[in-house]
Amino acid sequence: MSRLESIKGIGPKLKEKLNRNQIYDCFDLINRFPSRYEIYHLTTLKDAADGVRITIEGKVSSQPRIAYIRKKFTRLSFKVIIEDRSFNVAIFNREYLRSILDIGEEIVLTGTIDRTKFSFTATTLKLKRNFKNEIEPIYNVENVGDSQFNKLVKLSMVEYGYLIEDDLPQSLIDKYKLIKHSDLLKIVHNPITSKDLAKITRRIKYEELFKFEFKMQYIRLKNKTRKSLVKKYDINEVKRFITYLPFELTKDQKKVTNEIIKDIKSSYVMNRLLQGDTGSGKTEVAAITVIAVLTAGHQVALMAPTEILAKQHFLTFSKLFEKFDYKIVYLTGKLSKEERKQRLSIIKENPQSLVIGTHALFSNDVIYNNLGYVITDEQHRFGVNQRQKLREKGFRPDVLYMSATPIPRTLAISLFGDMDISTIKEKPSSRQKVYTKLFSINEMNLVYMLIEEQLRLNHQVYIVTPLILESEKRDLSNAQKVFSDMQKRFKNYNVGILHSKIKQEDKEHVMNLFQKNEINILVSTTVIEVGVDVKNATLMIVLDSDRFGLSQLHQLRGRIGRSSLKSYCLLIYSNNDEVKERLQIMEKTDDGFLLSEEDLKIRGPGDFFGFRQSGDLKFSKANIVEDAHILEIAKNDALEILTKRDNYYKQEYHLIFKYLKSVLRNTNFD
Repeated sequence: MSRLESIKGIGPKLKEKLNRNQIYDCFDLINRFPSRYEIYHLTTLKDAADGVRITIEGKVSSQPRIAYIRKKFTRLSFKVIIEDRSFNVAIFNREYLRSILDIGEEIVLTGTIDRTKFSFTATTLKLKRNFKNEIEPIYNVENVGDSQFNKLVKLSMVEYGYLIEDDLPQSLIDKYKLIKHSDLLKIVHNPITSKDLAKITRRIKYEELFKFEFKMQYIRLKNKTRKSLVKKYDINEVKRFITYLPFELTKDQKKVTNEIIKDIKSSYVMNRLLQGDTGSGKTEVAAITVIAVLTAGHQVALMAPTEILAKQHFLTFSKLFEKFDYKIVYLTGKLSKEERKQRLSIIKENPQSLVIGTHALFSNDVIYNNLGYVITDEQHRFGVNQRQKLREKGFRPDVLYMSATPIPRTLAISLFGDMDISTIKEKPSSRQKVYTKLFSINEMNLVYMLIEEQLRLNHQVYIVTPLILESEKRDLSNAQKVFSDMQKRFKNYNVGILHSKIKQEDKEHVMNLFQKNEINILVSTTVIEVGVDVKNATLMIVLDSDRFGLSQLHQLRGRIGRSSLKSYCLLIYSNNDEVKERLQIMEKTDDGFLLSEEDLKIRGPGDFFGFRQSGDLKFSKANIVEDAHILEIAKNDALEILTKRDNYYKQEYHLIFKYLKSVLRNTNFD
């Protein structure tokens, strides 16, 4: 039943093409909605704007010619008369049209016009006799034409459309006046008016976001029922540790510490994200919670994505814990055989120990002793399976994810909707403001003067580049060339270089020299973005800063201003007013949350500074930035259904729970 071959026109070859597009039966055909629509409404020259997509009539006035630009790329060009004016038309990879474009043939062109050059770049071309004002569905199904696919969908609809049930609860359809699924199927593949498009968009956006939130909130609620070992910690020891901290906790730090400790002492597994701006004091909060777990007789593992960051954590925690008798073990893949054997022995024999390291923490030979708490720093840099492997080293340990990249609330709900979220916005009063200034590439001499000024004060300088080596395709600064230039320009100072291609032991050597002020200028790629803490570094220079996202620039800026010394961040950009306008916000604010909101608007969720990519976020119509209000409504609707036990047995919700069951089968739990 519902086999593709049951539809007239689908033979073995077409079936194979459809299968390659993940279409295996007629229901898959029907549910492959158009990715977009081409709207063909005729306009006139008077109403047309240059550079904006239009559809307009014309008459062919010259014989078409084909130019072979490169392999599999051709241009068909000819002249056309549009309202008594002659235009040069170009359309690409449509050489087959030459045979139908006779002189005098009336045609309809869709594309962009440039009246100053009397040119028209066409994307679509039809004979006038075949054209009608219409909305054409575009499916983007590989190797199957849109009109052919649309025809197959309509045939499938006749045979099987009536069997498709609407799994969105009727109460929600009524509440938001959405069209029913049966009506959606009638118009989504064949819309007639702009009102049809609006109805389609409203229904699909809400349904996509509701189903996403229904799954995420179910997982979150389910996580809260998973039993863990109760951790009876020593409150007096925790208070004693807090008195040794070098500063008083901010209100936000106190609030999130209480949230985490409340979870830790409960009998259920914690699954929490701790996010905060750079310099907001997340590490100190984590340290307080670590002490609590250690006093309860449980082991703690802290995993970082790079050895630089892991080593930084090891040094920080060693200093914070120097008045306490707990073992702190540093474990990475670069240890000698003997060192590794010794440290594995300490981990196995000491339940009250903190283990800090990289991916080495979940290696097969690492045997923990009562692992009760797992902290993953910069967690978005690890895969789901890696985080899972570490958790499986203990019996349902509490889990804390940390992120130094402030995540806008919208994206936090979307990416981490299955977690509880603790946020630190307030910064410690001791944290210095970093003065940020934009410089164009033509002002580099002034930048060199500012470098010289900081060096004379015995301060240190970071210079960040987007590339390691010179690129043939992109004319951008690269670390190797900048390193050579700095050595020549600042002969009386030591210049170091750091990037991902350098061996780990060499990276550590360079960082140690920089920490000791034996390197004055460090030329680097973004490997220093997180985890490097050199208090004497007061100047951050980012070359080709327009190549970075705002959040990434903010992270780089966070490497300085880590002491009482005045610090400066100089962003060097190409001479481009649009680029300058985007970067100017860096001069106005040091609020990482505000910058990440701006970044999200500019770059979109898919490219949001390297966050984990989730299939869940690939919506066909919904956009988590533009549709944040719908996402919030959908979340509340999902929770309202899920938190009432009776709803699990009501007929109205039978199909949405059936849908939930099917998607959970394919969910990689984290």
